Amino acid sequence: MTSTARADAATVYLDLLGSGDRASALAFVRELRASGMSALEVMNTVVAPAQFRIGELWAEDAWSVAQEHAATAVSEAVLNVLAADTPRPPADSSPVLVSCVEQEWHALAALLVAEHLRSNQMAVSYLGANASAEHLVRHIHAVGPRAVALSCSLSASLPRVRRQIEAVRETGTPVVVGGAAFDTEGRRAAVLGASGFARTGADAVRVVQDLPSAVAPAPPLTHPGADEAWIVHADRESIAAQIRQRVLEAHTLDDDTATGWRQALSDHLPHLVGSVAGALISDDPRVLHESLAWTDMVLDHRSAPDGLPAELRGLLAESMRELPVASRLCAEAPTG
Repeated sequence: MTSTARADAATVYLDLLGSGDRASALAFVRELRASGMSALEVMNTVVAPAQFRIGELWAEDAWSVAQEHAATAVSEAVLNVLAADTPRPPADSSPVLVSCVEQEWHALAALLVAEHLRSNQMAVSYLGANASAEHLVRHIHAVGPRAVALSCSLSASLPRVRRQIEAVRETGTPVVVGGAAFDTEGRRAAVLGASGFARTGADAVRVVQDLPSAVAPAPPLTHPGADEAWIVHADRESIAAQIRQRVLEAHTLDDDTATGWRQALSDHLPHLVGSVAGALISDDPRVLHESLAWTDMVLDHRSAPDGLPAELRGLLAESMRELPVASRLCAEAPTG
């Protein structure tokens, strides 16, 4: 199938997701398989691009949260159907344990990684979304995996990634990380102590194959701000609530058009504050910069007041005033 045909297929599939038509989406995917596309090809060139576009459509205020969730549920069903077409490796193989980081509920990326591994004759023990460090360790002791692969899409979850890397490496098991929370160079993954970093499902196959059979415990984090990260991470909900209250008090006009940006801001503020912790724990200011840019775009598409981005940056810096590294990080964040 040509690249144009694949793009067209992704567009058709996205339209089906937009209507929430599960049966038609499954039928369309079966047609693609019957036309000669492999299960992995459908996943990589149709399902994954459509899911990425869904995130953009929500940010642009073209889709509601309900539409996004419904579409993601359809895609998860589609991936499970496609997974049935993937050859399974021998049952006695040492598996790769694949999971999302704790408190992350979007499992599509982890599903894609699992199917790439299986298609390359690697056994997989798939835990899905929201696996705690304790759950991972129990499962490691139960199945003895050759490695753990963790998916993380939210930068606010990077402190949880660090906790899980520490827990997994205490068992001597290598851990590979990947997902939208990481930079493409893999620097954040290295700082957090991961044994490897995978940009894509195909990349995960190569990385897992090259891992050592055992690893030492993760070394301690000693860079400036690492200790502050845990303080911000623990207090992120209360800090977000305080900033939200200050913003709403400053913008009290009874205007129906304000509902959209206010709701989006309320929903996103814990993640924005959490991204400060993510930047601190990974020693990468870009984590916060990227989260602020995303927030700016979301608010702009919902007709937020022009001065709100600068206002948010000021409130964020003020909320970190007792934490020198965090306050400097927020004060130096670019505007616009």
